[in-house]
Amino acid sequence: MENRRQEHLQSLDCVLQWPPPPTTTTIEDNNNQRTLRQPSLDQRAKNALNLENGSSNGSTTNEESNLTSTKDGRGQWSSSFEFLLSCISMSVGLGNVWRFPYIAYENGGGAFLIPYLLLLFVVGRPIYYLELIVGQFSGRGPIKMWKCVPALKGIGYAQLFSVSYVAIFYNYLMGISIFYLVASFSSVLPWTICNDQWILSDNDYLPIDGENFCSTNVTKYRNQTWPELYYKRTVLNMSTGLTDINTISWKLVLCLLTSWILVYLSIVKGVTSLGKVAYFTAIFPYVVLLSLLAVSLTQDGAIEGIAFFFTPKFEKLLDPIVWYRAVEQSFFSLAICFGSLVMYSSYNNFSNNVNRDCIIISVLDTVTSLLAGCVIFAVLGSMAHENGETIEDVVRGGPGLAFIAYPEGLSKIKFLPQLWSALFFVMLFTLGIGSSVGMIETILTCAKDQFESLHRHKGKTAFVFCSIYFLFGLPLTTDAGSYIMSLLDNYGVGTAAFLYGILEVTGIVWIYGLRNFCQDIQFMFGSPVSIIWKTMWLFFTPTILIVIFIYGNILIFTNDDKAGSNGIPSWGTGIGWALAGIALIQIPLWFLIELFRQKGSTLSKKFVQVFKATDDYGPVDRKIFDEWVQWKMDIENNSKSRIVYNQTDFRNEYHQTNKSSLYTVPTLSVLSANKCGSDNLGFVPDDNSQMNSFRSYSQHLDGSFRKPRLLSSRKFHDNY
Repeated sequence: MENRRQEHLQSLDCVLQWPPPPTTTTIEDNNNQRTLRQPSLDQRAKNALNLENGSSNGSTTNEESNLTSTKDGRGQWSSSFEFLLSCISMSVGLGNVWRFPYIAYENGGGAFLIPYLLLLFVVGRPIYYLELIVGQFSGRGPIKMWKCVPALKGIGYAQLFSVSYVAIFYNYLMGISIFYLVASFSSVLPWTICNDQWILSDNDYLPIDGENFCSTNVTKYRNQTWPELYYKRTVLNMSTGLTDINTISWKLVLCLLTSWILVYLSIVKGVTSLGKVAYFTAIFPYVVLLSLLAVSLTQDGAIEGIAFFFTPKFEKLLDPIVWYRAVEQSFFSLAICFGSLVMYSSYNNFSNNVNRDCIIISVLDTVTSLLAGCVIFAVLGSMAHENGETIEDVVRGGPGLAFIAYPEGLSKIKFLPQLWSALFFVMLFTLGIGSSVGMIETILTCAKDQFESLHRHKGKTAFVFCSIYFLFGLPLTTDAGSYIMSLLDNYGVGTAAFLYGILEVTGIVWIYGLRNFCQDIQFMFGSPVSIIWKTMWLFFTPTILIVIFIYGNILIFTNDDKAGSNGIPSWGTGIGWALAGIALIQIPLWFLIELFRQKGSTLSKKFVQVFKATDDYGPVDRKIFDEWVQWKMDIENNSKSRIVYNQTDFRNEYHQTNKSSLYTVPTLSVLSANKCGSDNLGFVPDDNSQMNSFRSYSQHLDGSFRKPRLLSSRKFHDNY
C-alpha cells in the first residue's frame, strides 16, 4: 500500500511538480515540456495573498485596505428577505402612485402602457439586474464599484447629484402628504367646500365674483374644482410663475421638517434600521391601494375611467416623446441608474439570488403602477360622470394630479371619508419614505466608503446630511415651489438618468467586458448566465437607450421655447439645464482626474490603463477576493493546458451549509496526465494549513467554479 501511495505521489510530482515551485509550473503540452509563469506574479494575486497572510511587505496600500475580512463594520442585511422588502419599498414608491398616473394621462392613457411595458422588459429589467449584480459582487457603493472601469468613476458622483435632486423634492411631496394628513382630521374635509379666500387671492378675479361667491352654490371657479383650488391656493399658495416668488409657507416648512425627522430616524442605524422599516413600508401601501380600488369601483363612471386607462390610442405610438417618457418612467419607477440599487445590494450576502429578487421586484413594480393607475382613473371616471364631462376635461395632467383627483374621490366615499383620506395620505407618505431613505442611504454609503471612520458614527453622519438636505428643500416651500420642483424633476433627473443608463451598460458590458462580467456572475451563483440576459446587455438595451435618448432630447430641446406657458421662463429653463450640467460634468471631470492618477510614462499608456480594472477590484471580502483571483487565474491557465479536469458543482453545497469560508470544499483532481500515465490523482487535505498550500497552487479549476470529482476511490489523507 505504501509503495502504491508513493507511486501516485511521484506521478503527481511529474505532472504538477508537487510541492509547487513559487514562480513556475511545468505541464505537458503535445509531448513538449512547457513552463507557464505562475499567476501569483500577477499583482492582483500578490495583493490577495498578502492580505490573507496579514502582510504586505511592511506596508499596506490604500487599495489593499479596501478589502476587509467581513462586512461587520460596514453593515449587512439581517436576511435576504429584508433586502427584498427594502428593494420593493424603494422601487415601489411615489413614482408609481404620484408620477405614473399623470405621465400615462399626458401620453394618451392606455397607449402609454404599450411602450412602457415593452421598454420595462428590454431596458428597465436588464439594468436593474445589472446593478444588483455589480453591487453584490463588489460589495461597494455606486462610486467605488467603478474600480472595474476607473474612467467612468464620475458616473457615481453624477448619480449622487441626481439622487440628491430627487431626495429634495420627494421629501417636499412627503411634506405635502403630511399637510393633507393633518387636514384629513377635520370634521369636514376642507377641499370639499368653497372658500372665498381662494377667489379673492386670484389677481384676475372678476368683480362679479365678489366676496360672497361661495354662497351661490357653484361647484367650480373658472373651471377649477374645489380640490384643485385647495391644492393651489391653500396648500401651495401657488404664484403665477418662477419669477413671482413672494412668501414662504411656514406650514409646509413644518411638514418638510417632520418628513426629514422621520427619514433620519429610519436610517440612524444604517441598513439595520432600514430592514426593519421595510416590513411596514413595503406591505402597507398594497393594503390601502386595494381597499381604495374596491371603494372606487362602487362609484358610477369608475369602470369607464379604467376602460379609458387601458384603451390605447395607437397614433400616440408614433410620437417619440411617448417612448422617451416611457423609458424615463421605467427608470424613475424602478429607481435604476441612481445608485440606490447598487448601494442596497452591496450590503447583501455574496451568494444571494438577486436574479429571483429582480424578477419579483420588477413584476410587483409593474403591478403597483397599473393598480395605482386603475385607482386614479376610476376616480377620474366617476368625476367625469358626475360633471357630465369627458375624462380628458376633468383634471389637467401634472404632479398635483395625486393631490387633486385622489382627495376628490376620497371625499365622495359616504362612510367616514376622513378615515379613507387619512389612510391614503399615510400610504403616500409611506411610499415616499421607502424611496427617500434609500436615496439618502446611498449618499451616506458613498461618504462612509470614502471615509471609513464614518462607519463608527452612522447617527451623526445621517443627522448632518438630513439637516443639509432639509435646508436645500426650503425654496420649495415658497409660492414658486412647484415650478422649482418641475426643474428638479425634468432636468436634474430625467435627462441625466438616460445618460447614466447608457454609460453603465457600455462600461460594464463593453469595457469591463461581457465575458468578465458573466464570469463574475458565474462565480457568485455557480451557473452560467442566460443567453437572454447576455443579448439584452450586449445589444438591445444600449441600442434602444441611445436611439431614444438622442431623438427624444432633440424634440424636447426644439420645444423649449414653449416652456414659458407653464410658468417657467427661458432663464428658468437655463437653470434646469445647469442642474443637469452640474451632475453630468462629474463624468468628464473624474475621467481626467483618474487619467492623471494612472501610472505610465506617456499619456497614451495612462489612457489605456484608466480603462482597466484596478488591482483590488473584486469582492470586498478579502477571503472571497482571494478565492476569486485564484479562480480567474485557473480559467486562464486551464485554457492553455492539456490537463483535463473532471468537475461537479459544489456551490449548491456551499449555499446549503452556509459556510463562512469558501475554502472548505475544493479538492484537486487530475483526469488525465499524459507524461506519467496516471489515470486519476487527488488529495483531500485534513486541515486548513494543507488547504492553504493547495490554494496557493490554484485548485479551483474552471469558469463554472466547480468541485473536482475523483473517478476512483484513491484519496490520500496526509500531513504535508
